[in-house]
Amino acid sequence: MKLKQTVLFLIFNFLFLISLSSCYIWWENKIPFDSDTTQTSLPELLYKEKAATSLETPEQLLVTKGEYSNSIKLRWSEVKNASSYRIERAVSKPDSEGNYALPEESDFKLLVQYNYRNSYEDIILKDTDDEIIDSSTEEQEVSTPKEYSYRYYYRISAENIGKGLESSEFTDISNPDTEGKGWLLPPPQNIKVDKGKYLDKISVSWDSIPNAKYYRIYKGETENGLSYKGKIFANKTSFEETIPETAQGKEFYYKVCAEMNTGALSAFSKTESGFTKKEGAPEPPKRVWVENGSGTSANELKICWEPVEVSEGKITYNVFKTSSIDSSYTTVFINQDETTLSKSESSTVTPGIYYTYYVQTVIEKNNGEKIKSELSIPTEESSGFLLSAPTVIDVTDSASAGDIILRWKPAVGSEAPYNNQYIYKVYYDNEIDGTFENEIGGISPDLASDGYYEAEVSRKSFYKISTINSSNGIESKKSETVAPNPLAPTNVIATKTSDLGGLSNYEDKVNKNGVYPVKITWSAPISEIPYGYKVYRSTSPSSSFRDITQGNIITTAESNGLFTFIDVNETARPGTYYYYKVVSVNAFEKGKNGNNPEEDTALNCAGYGAITPEAWFREYNKTVMHSQTKLTLMHKSNDMDKLGKETIYGDLSGSLAYDAHIKGLGAEIIMHYTDYADYYINNNEAFGKYFVVNGDTNTSAEMSADGKMFGIVTVTGMYPAKANYGKLEIKKGSAGGGGYLVETYDLNGKTLIPEKLVDWKVGEEGR
Repeated sequence: MKLKQTVLFLIFNFLFLISLSSCYIWWENKIPFDSDTTQTSLPELLYKEKAATSLETPEQLLVTKGEYSNSIKLRWSEVKNASSYRIERAVSKPDSEGNYALPEESDFKLLVQYNYRNSYEDIILKDTDDEIIDSSTEEQEVSTPKEYSYRYYYRISAENIGKGLESSEFTDISNPDTEGKGWLLPPPQNIKVDKGKYLDKISVSWDSIPNAKYYRIYKGETENGLSYKGKIFANKTSFEETIPETAQGKEFYYKVCAEMNTGALSAFSKTESGFTKKEGAPEPPKRVWVENGSGTSANELKICWEPVEVSEGKITYNVFKTSSIDSSYTTVFINQDETTLSKSESSTVTPGIYYTYYVQTVIEKNNGEKIKSELSIPTEESSGFLLSAPTVIDVTDSASAGDIILRWKPAVGSEAPYNNQYIYKVYYDNEIDGTFENEIGGISPDLASDGYYEAEVSRKSFYKISTINSSNGIESKKSETVAPNPLAPTNVIATKTSDLGGLSNYEDKVNKNGVYPVKITWSAPISEIPYGYKVYRSTSPSSSFRDITQGNIITTAESNGLFTFIDVNETARPGTYYYYKVVSVNAFEKGKNGNNPEEDTALNCAGYGAITPEAWFREYNKTVMHSQTKLTLMHKSNDMDKLGKETIYGDLSGSLAYDAHIKGLGAEIIMHYTDYADYYINNNEAFGKYFVVNGDTNTSAEMSADGKMFGIVTVTGMYPAKANYGKLEIKKGSAGGGGYLVETYDLNGKTLIPEKLVDWKVGEEGR
């Protein structure tokens, strides 16, 4: 009877041991090892929701379009578990025809790294005059900033650096819900004010602003003393006011701003002057013309006019102009005496722009009174332009090795009514500030269907283009400097669980997930040395690459000739491959050519950092615990049925042999793995198996249910390592002390981190 009781006691303790002592490696959600706490049931373990490891991409991104004069406001859908958002921005500038190109990934720059709300205001212009629209009478003439003509694209990534969650991909600018395109509310453009057109009234007009509700009008007798006059509904873009006889001929100044439905106000338009015609006013010159104004001069435009005869007083002339980019009047010359019938303008004319000139006659009577004429009537001959180099130039790659393709828009004057015949010269230099005396020669290519000329030329560092007027042989000034996109770097390699030349040097770079940095190396293109390089990273080989150099350009190679970048990825997680793209950039820090991760079937440009022994054990346990869920004997409801042997098989390969039996006065559980694997890396067969386990994770215990584990497993796959269970203690049927001896290796078998004791509580944090 006593023997029978002893045997039953042993069986009871053994079954209790089966139920508890190996639980820490059976399931992904483990039973706490504190034997004084309530144990978790198997169904709870198997079906409990997994903790988040990555973040979703925001599903909506709303960006204001012309609603605010100095800023663009963003708002996007919140992302669960996100603690901050990364915001990047690209700027698209209009071409000569007002078209905007969709930006590429390399065009996006970091705007805000940690934005803690799902909204943001991007202040584009910090010094607009919005604050003086309502209250101040002190006015400033504010030129129209070029930013009003730009289009701004935004993309958002959700992040949680604190918890080490994988950042989301960026919002997609090709998706209407997340396009992220916005622009500023511009001031009214092309304001025009009558200059002596009528005796008793002045008309003011301007271009419309989309979605405006009102236009506010300001008027003053001096250029810097305008005050609010009133507003009109935005279905009109002009107003007319009667001027009393006492004010005829007097100069008045006007400007306009738009008021939106939201109450937001635009910046002011330019200030423009006007006046009514006064009795006795002189006539303007009947003829005004621009000498050498049809692209026959490269340096200056000479404005000429016929004299005006008056019966009394002294004559002077004022000269004004409008341009093809702004039809508001600009003062060119004032108070030219009656003997001056021409004037040359050089420093204030810009190549590539058409100008129209107007001359006004002013007489000063014997009593000192000054009376102005209206402006001369514009004609074709009162317009002119400089012989100009092309202002729109692109450089693209050629299919021919060692060549590039220059593309440029025709210089002004090529079109009707001028139809000038031009040829073009291409100059090059190896220095951005060189003399550009090296000449490729006169080029007269055919015009392509997209309106560009194209010329294939030898690849050089920098180019300029000039225009030659075939009629007189005059050559324009050279264009702005352009540079080709450098060729892509070669041999882009990212490390995979590497020692980086000594992991001890990177202890302070280990992130919250226990992941070390990745080292990326590459070589310069074979035939050139780019100005520098930018490095981009993504979890996808095809999209959502972010600039991890954050505006810094890598320009210096190591002594071995390789360029290097260390990626300290704050949210890198074990088990994730990261793709790296290295893009060559020119001296303007522009470039489009880089390695193509989608074509890198050898995964040389994909890498991941080494992990700490603690992080390794957590990842290893995912395979071991999943394997234990497949066993049937240990899950039998009848304790006696749990004894015995069985073998289960990995989802990908190998087996686990289970053997539970009584040994001596205690019990023993043998768990032997042979080439066991359940998962692919990144769930992608192309990456290979995640963890492949060989060896034993065994347990022995005495009648008291105290005991120990023993056995060694070797693991190959993404993170090779060895785990020794000989230091783990079993107390009263549960793990209760010691830990696991873990030694990690690189893919070539070299030790990364020597054998280290991982505490038995690892994996139990937060439970």
